[in-house]
Amino acid sequence: MDNKLESLFELIETSDTKAYSSILFNIYEDRDYYTIEACFDDDFVIGRDNPFVICDKTHSWEKVEQDIGLAIKNQVEEKKDTYKQFTSIAYGFVDGDLQYIRKSQEKKKEIVHYTADDFKDFDSHKLGAWIMVYLTTEAAAKYRFNMIDMLRNKELSEDEHKFWREILAENFDYEKYKRMSE
Repeated sequence: MDNKLESLFELIETSDTKAYSSILFNIYEDRDYYTIEACFDDDFVIGRDNPFVICDKTHSWEKVEQDIGLAIKNQVEEKKDTYKQFTSIAYGFVDGDLQYIRKSQEKKKEIVHYTADDFKDFDSHKLGAWIMVYLTTEAAAKYRFNMIDMLRNKELSEDEHKFWREILAENFDYEKYKRMSE
């Protein structure tokens, strides 16, 4: 590998990359050489206009990718402070699969658990719509909720409103809510 890879690492160390959370090392197979650039959050790139030459094309692309991966892994290990803020560090040929040194974990959406008070400000029609959509099938059958009957009455009394808010909170279909919010 050409020592220009070291020049890329030095530029990464001296650049202000604090605002970025991912770094991708794009490897290119040019006419005579393999080259590389470092891309931060698809926003800031080191080496785009003047890519760093890795080596000539006498090497196989598999060998180049393997050696680059090893060099990046070693660099990340040696310069932990430089790379600690990156939740994702990857490398690979631009037209191929990415290899991850560090892969960010998707944060699971926290499931909201509703209480009757969460529906307090809903008017009768909105509450009815939520009941129709999010009341579990079992609860709908048990309590025989019927939107048409509800609409005939126009507005629920305060006691009816409270009753249905509590039923909805106790029998909320979180799986359906999750599917619909994705």
